[in-house]
Amino acid sequence: MTQEIITFKDLGFSPEIQQAIDELGFEEPSPIQVQGIPPLLAGHDVIGQAQTGTGKTAAFGVPMLEYLDPDNDEVQAIVLTPTRELCIQVTQALRTYAEHLDIEIVAVFGGAPIKSQQAQLRSGAHVVVATVGRMKDLISRRSLVLTAARFVVLDEADEMLDLGFLEDVEKILRMCPSGRQTALFSATMPPPIKRLAESHMYDPVTISITPKKLTVDAIRQAYVEVPSRGKTDKLIEILKAEDPEQAILFVRTKIGASRLERDLKNRGLDVKALHGDLSQGVRDGVMIAFKGHRVKLLVATDIAARGLDIDHVTHIINYDLPNSSEIYVHRIGRTGRAGRTGRAITFITPEQRKDLLQIEKDASTTITAWESPEERIEHAPPPRRRRRSGHDPVPLDDDSDDDSEAADSKAADSKAGDSKAGDSTAADRGEADRGDDEVREAPDGIAKLFVNRGNRSGITEDDLRWALREGAVLKDDQITSVRVLDRFSFVEIDAGQAERAVEFLDGSKLKGSEIRVEVARR
Repeated sequence: MTQEIITFKDLGFSPEIQQAIDELGFEEPSPIQVQGIPPLLAGHDVIGQAQTGTGKTAAFGVPMLEYLDPDNDEVQAIVLTPTRELCIQVTQALRTYAEHLDIEIVAVFGGAPIKSQQAQLRSGAHVVVATVGRMKDLISRRSLVLTAARFVVLDEADEMLDLGFLEDVEKILRMCPSGRQTALFSATMPPPIKRLAESHMYDPVTISITPKKLTVDAIRQAYVEVPSRGKTDKLIEILKAEDPEQAILFVRTKIGASRLERDLKNRGLDVKALHGDLSQGVRDGVMIAFKGHRVKLLVATDIAARGLDIDHVTHIINYDLPNSSEIYVHRIGRTGRAGRTGRAITFITPEQRKDLLQIEKDASTTITAWESPEERIEHAPPPRRRRRSGHDPVPLDDDSDDDSEAADSKAADSKAGDSKAGDSTAADRGEADRGDDEVREAPDGIAKLFVNRGNRSGITEDDLRWALREGAVLKDDQITSVRVLDRFSFVEIDAGQAERAVEFLDGSKLKGSEIRVEVARR
């Protein structure tokens, strides 16, 4: 059955949900979606072993939404999450998928006023996404009743175990109907999670997406061998050379996180720490600042960073070598998201070389010695190029040998032939592909340009028109149309001005983000 699933349309969703998926630009489902959605739609319980960033929210969220009754104001589905960060992230995703459904999705979590959450529940909620502690609190106050919750999801169950929530999870499950449908997702499957599944799930379908098939292949990996005493100096050297848009620096301990934050701040770097000793309010502030691009560097422990899903993390730096290959894969999976190319750099001491070799073996990957962007450009094979005019479009999926955004921005002479779509996702490129007919049918004398930023980067039509006028010195009558989508944009301009627009705008900054501009393919 799964072999026949090629696109989301093959899964047979309702027109309202399919419309939302089309608007998001999703075309090809990820492995967890291909394997997980059909059994969930068929009513089976599902155990999914998958990491963050694999598309598991859509895997459980879309089947859930298909089964909800908008006319029934009871809570029909719950999603339990270990952290408020993940709670908010899941809620945002579900609301996006339910854009054209009359469904209310409410998030409840600690650290926020409980009275306002009680008011939201009284107003009606078909789906409740919750942290474990806050859900338990609301149940005890009789503000939340689960007798009609026939769809239950446990997201990142292993972290719930790590945080000591498993007993509370079991109490919540016992309050749900015995005939419910249950989905459990976890990056790892330790014995307590297996026992939980055996006790509270009925004949589940088990799905396992191995880490090596997830994000490792999309990430350029390197290591730096340095004695412990020289790590901070070497880290600063690498940060200056790589110039990440945003980076997460992983350390093993809370004390180590605080110490590294202090050392980097003393060197004048823009950095915040995220670890378990911080109050919830401080953690929220750090997360909001990092997600809002007001902080460039985040020093984090593994537990504190679980559930992070931030689009523009270009670099992961393992300042401390992780304890296992699985943790390594989970860490670096926070870059290279959804088809993007990311970069992961791991620090090792001479004594840890054997541990690095084990990670390479377990993850079926290659981790090479770190080189500066300039060295990578020098050693890389030249990108494939071809001559083009304003009517000769460059395909967006050409396999040019760009090594990273950092290298690309430092090598202006190599970018003219690179057909990289910058931060555009595979889904975005799928939506771009659907515009191929528009390119072919464009009137003579009109060229269509692809811009790798859209609504998510705060870009508006006025911003792009301003850039075309001021940056490329185009007149208003030379700009035919501007279409801003979620993650990227299309611009139609006078064909004679196309090369000029690309030359002046590609690699420039708009609204604080670097933009990539190229002639869209036919």
